[in-house]
Amino acid sequence: MSNTIYDINDIRNIILDSQHLLKKSSDSIEDIVSDICGLQYDPNPTIHLNQYMMLWNRKKDFKAEQLDIAAYKDFKVVETWTFKRNMFLIPSNEYSLYKNAAKGIVRWGASDESWLAAGDSPEIQAAEKKLKESLIEFDGLTANQIWENLNLSYEWDKYRREHDQSYNLPIFRAFYRLTRRGDLLTCGRNPGTFREPVFILKEKVGSFDWTNDSIDEKQAIKCIVEKLIASLGVTDPVHVSHISGFKTADILPVFEELKSENKILQLSYKIGRKYYYIHSSKIQLLNEKAAVNCCEVRLISPMDTIVRDKTWLKAFFDYSFSFEYFKKKGMKWPLSIIVGNQFVGYLDCKMDWRTKKFIIKERNIFNPDFNDYKGIDVAIEELAAFHEAKEIVKKA
Repeated sequence: MSNTIYDINDIRNIILDSQHLLKKSSDSIEDIVSDICGLQYDPNPTIHLNQYMMLWNRKKDFKAEQLDIAAYKDFKVVETWTFKRNMFLIPSNEYSLYKNAAKGIVRWGASDESWLAAGDSPEIQAAEKKLKESLIEFDGLTANQIWENLNLSYEWDKYRREHDQSYNLPIFRAFYRLTRRGDLLTCGRNPGTFREPVFILKEKVGSFDWTNDSIDEKQAIKCIVEKLIASLGVTDPVHVSHISGFKTADILPVFEELKSENKILQLSYKIGRKYYYIHSSKIQLLNEKAAVNCCEVRLISPMDTIVRDKTWLKAFFDYSFSFEYFKKKGMKWPLSIIVGNQFVGYLDCKMDWRTKKFIIKERNIFNPDFNDYKGIDVAIEELAAFHEAKEIVKKA
């Protein structure tokens, strides 16, 4: 790569364009989800859940039911545990790619691979067979309905609600194994604060199979790392590790291999104290200096991929924020404000679903040039409409 030193605005454009945040896309939900390497599922109900917010910021004229249809009716995207062993929505045709790549990621003291292997006994296999036989006639059941059907509600309550390990029956472990392997899919989520999942056997969906099921772990990791590099725009191994849960030491050789194949290129100079990489498919866009539409405003969820690594965010956007996830009273759920290619501040907000009021608890603009920017007000109005709010309440 040449010794050209690129303007930070051009780099920001590439990052935001790669994440479908520079301008909203008309692409299908599954294509957008593929491009940005998944939507992290987050159950916090302060406003619309993270997966909906991520698409609202990226897809033109997006409505929440569009994701529900794609995920739970058409199965164009599916829920699974992948990066950092968190739940994501990913394209169904990339399911095996993600599962095989992420099976060795360790969290809570174990990986999916080790957890599944630890329970691979004749007793568990028999329980899996029994459970699948009990579900074959149903088009969707919640976990509670499954155990009611098997007369195991009392045992399930003891195990789940009272944390009594003496009720950790083989069939309960079989249930988790089936969901982890994709044999039991989420086919819906019930209304309510945390949207209880509804499950269905994979074979009940129809002619549904996992593409790339035979891909090995090493090749899957290489494919996913390359996808992440392309989706993040400009990145480095530590950033990819932070987003994915892959160990930095394990993906350093992957970066070198992709570099030797000219699939990625290293910028010829350091940004801060690091060298960064860009996918070869982005170089032309970087040289074209894509124009920024300064009228475009994004209100970014704190669980969005673009803001998950604070060190990287500070390096490229000179922006940082904090939020409190577990605090019930006074909890902050800030939406970071992007105008064009700049982070200019954040909104601390919540949706009162009962009264249909969208409440702005705090509006903090760091860049004084945008204190009175009307585009931010328009974006808030559009977000309130997305929540079907009847009123926007601005607290002092």
